[in-house]
Amino acid sequence: MSANGASDKVPIRGIPNNERISRLKERFIQEFGYEPLFFVRVPGRVNLIGEHIDYCGYPVLPMALEQDILIAAAIQNKPELHVRNVNNKYSNYEAEIKSCEDINIISDPNGKPFWYNYVLCGVKGALEFLDRDVTSGLQLCVDGIVPPASGLSSSSALVSAACLALLYAQNVPLSKTEIASLCAKCERYIGTQGGGMDQAIAFLAEKNCAQYITWQPLNATPVALPENAAFVVAHSLAEANKAATNDFNRRVIECRLAAKIIATCAGAATDNKIITLSQVQNKLDNTLEDMVNLVHKHLPKDLYTKEEICDILNVNEYELEQVYLTPNTKHLSEFKLKQRALHVYEEAIRVEEFRKHCSQTMSNGTKVNGNGVNGNGSCENGEGKEIIDVLGKLMSGSHHSLKELYECSHDNLDHLVNISKEMNVHSRLTGAGWGGCIIALCPKEKVCSYIDHLIENFYEKHCNIDKSQAKSYVFATIPNHGAEIYLSK
Repeated sequence: MSANGASDKVPIRGIPNNERISRLKERFIQEFGYEPLFFVRVPGRVNLIGEHIDYCGYPVLPMALEQDILIAAAIQNKPELHVRNVNNKYSNYEAEIKSCEDINIISDPNGKPFWYNYVLCGVKGALEFLDRDVTSGLQLCVDGIVPPASGLSSSSALVSAACLALLYAQNVPLSKTEIASLCAKCERYIGTQGGGMDQAIAFLAEKNCAQYITWQPLNATPVALPENAAFVVAHSLAEANKAATNDFNRRVIECRLAAKIIATCAGAATDNKIITLSQVQNKLDNTLEDMVNLVHKHLPKDLYTKEEICDILNVNEYELEQVYLTPNTKHLSEFKLKQRALHVYEEAIRVEEFRKHCSQTMSNGTKVNGNGVNGNGSCENGEGKEIIDVLGKLMSGSHHSLKELYECSHDNLDHLVNISKEMNVHSRLTGAGWGGCIIALCPKEKVCSYIDHLIENFYEKHCNIDKSQAKSYVFATIPNHGAEIYLSK
């Protein structure tokens, strides 16, 4: 990876002179006895709209956060990995890393991944990509300020940072899209069947823009957001680790099965392969609205048994489990296919609407619903509030669908959404769900009063947390840039 500033490569910059870098450097020296050779920074992300549809092949609209994972690294002359964390609650880890077979990713007795497993996922994926024995290793010290289990992609940022560190140490010149695709594969070592959104935005993000991310091939298109729009992230204080349960993978395989049944019933040949809901649409050459109608036609029941699915697909139970299910979903006997497919197709429609309205609003001189925008691309005379309301209603629709059809919300998330409605602010859960955060869209002039409203009515009244502590759980954010490597000049 070169420092020539090529836009398709992860940028290499001089080491920033700030307190956090200094603290991390000091900790690295305490642990290993000398200064780090380089630093890797990978941001967390918040998804504005398009939840649980990336692994179904549909575009999403995330942005990178200012919060990030920062790793100090040094190369050592033997194939070993030494991992430390500035937070003393996280244990140290050391292992030999001659090849990817050396990396064993195991969970704790309760089935939850150890924190360093995400580092191991990145290292294992990089070693597999290299497809050769390595003779040098890494010493890493991690400092993360993305809240864990919050739906802000702390785990993906850690996987990506570890993978990037090893590839840089091995002098492997990958483009941003290549390393994003590799890191998406890396995280599957943890056991979850994610789609790649988190890794894509981690590397392809641009400051002050969200990204419209599409797949096959991976591509990111900047989307300018309304000038008067502010985004507020609020933690529900319910932590959700998607690798610790089968909730996430269950939704993935329900979408797979729904896609297969729709394709089969509609006469689209798919052989004995997994097919995504977007691939079914492409095969049938239908609109998203057409696909919603096909879901109601071909998946009329609220619940399908394993036996019913086998009959429809003309496979036996063993074939069903081997081809479509994951190790932690093979025991399931009932599946909600209609609900999951409806969410995916309708959410994909909402993403396209969101992007369309952003594009119309920010086009210089374009009229939105008969209202003009000024020469700076910002709306005049209150029209900014109108477009914020339009986008906000799409976000509210997303949350309702995630709650009712995808069933991945949480009481605390729903409570935050309802409290937001009291101030006419639209919001939705962001990330996998079952806890984590909401993302809210409101006019900039309303941000302070909105945050105060959440602190008083959720954190103080509902969670019994004092105001000073609550301020660490809710924050306004703007789109940040993607991953970087820092070197001494």
